[in-house]
Amino acid sequence: MTEQTSETLVCGHCKNPITESDEFCPKCGSIFEDNVFCANHPERDAKGVCIICCEALCAECGGRVNDLFLCKRHWQYEIIEGMARVFGSNDTALLQYAKSCLEQEGLHPFLFSRKATAFAGGAPEWTLFRSAGDYNGHFINEFKVLVPCQEVIKAERVLTDLKFIERKERS
Repeated sequence: MTEQTSETLVCGHCKNPITESDEFCPKCGSIFEDNVFCANHPERDAKGVCIICCEALCAECGGRVNDLFLCKRHWQYEIIEGMARVFGSNDTALLQYAKSCLEQEGLHPFLFSRKATAFAGGAPEWTLFRSAGDYNGHFINEFKVLVPCQEVIKAERVLTDLKFIERKERS
């Protein structure tokens, strides 16, 4: 399932770089090994690995969302360029504090925004041509704290302990 181009290995599904030791693509969740079975149904072949919790899962327990393999617990996450939203707000000081707390825990947070800039010339933060509000269940008009997908679980634990986000029910 992998391809090799000029000494660099790439995932055959998403074309992102991988290493020879990778058992699955960390960007899209494609499995490279044979005989990988579902974590929940050991008798079933795994169809992919959730890029957030890294569990191998069958088609009943997970699937592709925007070409990324996610389990049913994580399929609703907003993922932008391989990073998942773990916190959002319009309070930039709060976001900077959350980012620094995550960095202190050895994580790699990134602040992201689609909010209007000074180039808007004082116009509203939305127009017919610039999206705002809700898109596919995700707020566009907010500042977001993103972390690499494999750091989501630890980041949420840190943010929950700091009371930034409420504890989620795990199914």
